[in-house]
Amino acid sequence: MAAVALAGRTGEVLAGAGDVRELLTRAERDRADALRSAADRDDFLAAHALVRLCAAELLGRPARSLTVVQSCGRCDRPHGRPRLDGVAGVGVSLAHARGWVAAAAAHGPVGVDIEADDGRTPLDRRVAARACGPAELAELEAAADPRRTFLRQWVRKESLVKVGECTLDEVCRLDLPVHRPGPVRRGAWRLSDWSAAEAVGCVAAREQVRLRPVSGGRRHRTR
Repeated sequence: MAAVALAGRTGEVLAGAGDVRELLTRAERDRADALRSAADRDDFLAAHALVRLCAAELLGRPARSLTVVQSCGRCDRPHGRPRLDGVAGVGVSLAHARGWVAAAAAHGPVGVDIEADDGRTPLDRRVAARACGPAELAELEAAADPRRTFLRQWVRKESLVKVGECTLDEVCRLDLPVHRPGPVRRGAWRLSDWSAAEAVGCVAAREQVRLRPVSGGRRHRTR
């Protein structure tokens, strides 16, 4: 079975998942409650619910039966790369950005990223220079919309960071095609792009996967 990846607006995910706080662990709820912004809390809750919905679809199990845990190799705080407790061989990933969330589950490592696009923020060329190689920068400058094109490159690279292909400090070494439509291959990884008017996303996995939109108003099976 192919990997499962979903992306959409935070509000649509929350509307379709019911009482998302009941899906989350105490540690996740505590992390959400510690966020000062209501919008940030909603993004956090939606992303952590959505990753369970992806895993539930992949495994054919109720979302409520799945426990997502996060641990850090540098401290004892509950953050870092997520995983399913007690489920071997299945990878999960989640992301959220200013009213948008994405998540994925796969039979093996998987990474997903999403970035909101307000259409107004100009391209920060200093950031682009730290994230892209010379060939990519030249293609960005030649693109009709360098800002949007860079966002697409960034989510591709961030998805590869999440599967361990590189670190954030090394993303400029990932020379990815800029104008080629997805899916794009990077070694063993398949990169599948996703685009909406106000967001872009990407999922990386070894198996076939398509990052698809959350169906508006659809109620998801949690039990």
